[in-house]
Amino acid sequence: MTKLAHEERGTATAGGYGTAIIRDRLLASVGGDFGRFVGWFSQRTFSPERQAHGALNDWASLIAEVCEKLAVMGATPEQIEAWVAGCVKRWAAFQSAGSRTVNWMLTGPAHFPVARNQKRMDVEHKRLDELLGYGRDWAAWFHRQERRAEKSALAEVSASTEHRTIEFPGVKLVQNTTLDRVQLLFDGKPDAETIAALKREAFRWSPREGAWQRQNTNNGVRASYRILRALGFTVEPE
Repeated sequence: MTKLAHEERGTATAGGYGTAIIRDRLLASVGGDFGRFVGWFSQRTFSPERQAHGALNDWASLIAEVCEKLAVMGATPEQIEAWVAGCVKRWAAFQSAGSRTVNWMLTGPAHFPVARNQKRMDVEHKRLDELLGYGRDWAAWFHRQERRAEKSALAEVSASTEHRTIEFPGVKLVQNTTLDRVQLLFDGKPDAETIAALKREAFRWSPREGAWQRQNTNNGVRASYRILRALGFTVEPE
């Protein structure tokens, strides 16, 4: 397959993320001037232009390939764009960090800033690890996005569904059938004694729901009644 054919295939299957398009986007992320980008390699290699081309082309091809795989897995255009944006951001951070390092074989050993250069190389290596990890773990990234989307959809359904609710001054008991949770929602943070009691009854704090909750079972409901009675409220079992 020719380079042009590959780029057209990438455009067709991943919403416009062909290698040429991505290469331009990578270059734009470091200023958009190829000559200036070549200069970032001038103190590190004897062939800065070739290295600059490689840095752009290799990652443009990898990103285009991942975009195609994400599309096949059913990723939305918004999800693909989010992954591409994250990769471009990390690639630019790595290239920027590398531009601050030097090679003593090019600059000469006299008065070479060994300690300072080592610190900069450490930063460069850290940014490379971040970039490689992000590029390698694209599938895991996608599955996390899917789980978050599912949770968000459940939360929206839950918010629009009427659940059995009993309200008391400062606290509310909700049997959330959508999430299959019995929830205790306090007006403010409970005191330490109440939190300890909640944990003993297997309730766990959910920042997403803003509630202390456990599975919506008969035992879970009875546990919530015990908490409410300990707070001084009268709860009659059904």
